[in-house]
Amino acid sequence: MRYTKPHLTYEQQLSKLKRRGIACGDDGQALALLRTAGYYRISAYVYPFRQLLPATEQTGVRYRSDAIRPGTTLQHIRDLWAFDRDLRLLCLDASETIEVGVRTRIAYVLGRRSTFGHVEERALDRMQCGRTRKEEPDGPTEFQRWISRYRQLLGGAKHEDYVRHHLATYPDDDLPIWVAVELLDFGAVARLLSLMRVEDQNEVAKGVNVSSGKRLHSMLRSLAYVRNLAAHHSRTWNRVLTVTLGKMHASEVGPDLAHLAGRPIEPKIYGALAVMAYLVRNLDAQSDWSRKVRKHVGRNFPDVPDLNPEADMGFPACWAELPLWRNGPRRKGLATPTRC
Repeated sequence: MRYTKPHLTYEQQLSKLKRRGIACGDDGQALALLRTAGYYRISAYVYPFRQLLPATEQTGVRYRSDAIRPGTTLQHIRDLWAFDRDLRLLCLDASETIEVGVRTRIAYVLGRRSTFGHVEERALDRMQCGRTRKEEPDGPTEFQRWISRYRQLLGGAKHEDYVRHHLATYPDDDLPIWVAVELLDFGAVARLLSLMRVEDQNEVAKGVNVSSGKRLHSMLRSLAYVRNLAAHHSRTWNRVLTVTLGKMHASEVGPDLAHLAGRPIEPKIYGALAVMAYLVRNLDAQSDWSRKVRKHVGRNFPDVPDLNPEADMGFPACWAELPLWRNGPRRKGLATPTRC
């Protein structure tokens, strides 16, 4: 089958929305939204308003019809789009705190073992470094993959003043770990943590009130996925996450995450937000990020029939009363800046 749908002007796109049964209100405002966000992007926020197919017609990939629920307005869709945008900005704020905080702790722990521990296999866990992937048993080892990724990041930062200064001053040496961490993105932080010796991983993890490096690494992998969704402006609010949080035991985390422990965690955004809130509180005692999320979800979730944070985002009943979301900063003082 070939794709045959034609290009549509903004006015034609608006007419199509109206034909589908969406009350679009003022044409000028509706056209401004289409010019700002695009018809295809807006369609992702139209999707929850499509009526369900009869159970006998549903498949694993298609369970909604093209018909729009009666009473759906473009304002509903705009509000959902705006809510998701602000949720992504909150995720990016938390990701910064977590990424910088964890890589700072990695640099401290690994740097104590070796100044250049990030590029020295002997300073890391030899078994983890020597592993190959199941799909490529004869391929590069995990350490070789790490070095390749690190060199790629280093090459991308070669024009940064601090990198140029170091390479000019110490041409025979790599960057020390406490400088090199500044190059690392969220995924690289998680990968380096996974290659560290178990005792070093655990020391980093316990610094953020997580019992083991293995559990912290699992958290970071999932949060890196959410961070990438947010950074690339992808729909986040009701997405089914493909990189999920593993089942946690209550002994692995503090009481703020006890409500997620001991059972499978739904592959929805709530679990990731809860872990973000937990890590941010343990990394930055002055942060009020969790209460910003509580305010945003509690007050700004669109007043739309049949949509709610519990059903669509995985929030548990009475979530707003949990200490994780109610408690303020642990102490006053200078905090990591966050968006309002």
